Amino acid sequence: MDAGFVALFRHHAWASDRLLAACEALPADQLEFVVQGTFGGLGATLRHLVEAEERYVRGLRGQTAPGPDAAGGTDRPTPPEALAPSVAVLRRRAAASAAALIDLAEAMAPGAVVTARHRGEPAVIRAITFFTQALDHASEHRTQVRHALTILGFNPPDIDGWAYDEEVLGPLPA
Repeated sequence: MDAGFVALFRHHAWASDRLLAACEALPADQLEFVVQGTFGGLGATLRHLVEAEERYVRGLRGQTAPGPDAAGGTDRPTPPEALAPSVAVLRRRAAASAAALIDLAEAMAPGAVVTARHRGEPAVIRAITFFTQALDHASEHRTQVRHALTILGFNPPDIDGWAYDEEVLGPLPA
């Protein structure tokens, strides 16, 4: 895809990382804080954001998550931190999936399609649909987390495009 498209995923990675960094020191009771009308508790929202992004990456790669085997077990054991990951663990996982999205955005042709699972069924899906969903979904939940942080009395990080331009891109060349 083109450089502008890839730049959107660079901002996405930066914004998610800044938000997760701001949440790392929150005590457990604040991670359980729920704002009515949002996904759920603050920690659950962060976990949902990260897990969904990991699913989008797997979908873009044509992979599926480990599932039950014929005996009812799973393909591989679930690491303990995956059951109730700390924000630090979520931050590392988010960095990995964001880097994968950047790599995939750089490598995929604009009209690419992938074979993945959608609503439990195999489907041929436009890659752009996964990319669009990744950006939209993360933006929605980052906004919910920022709102919850504000209600809790914290100053949430500024993660909009202007802040990214100032902090990451810097001044324009003369």
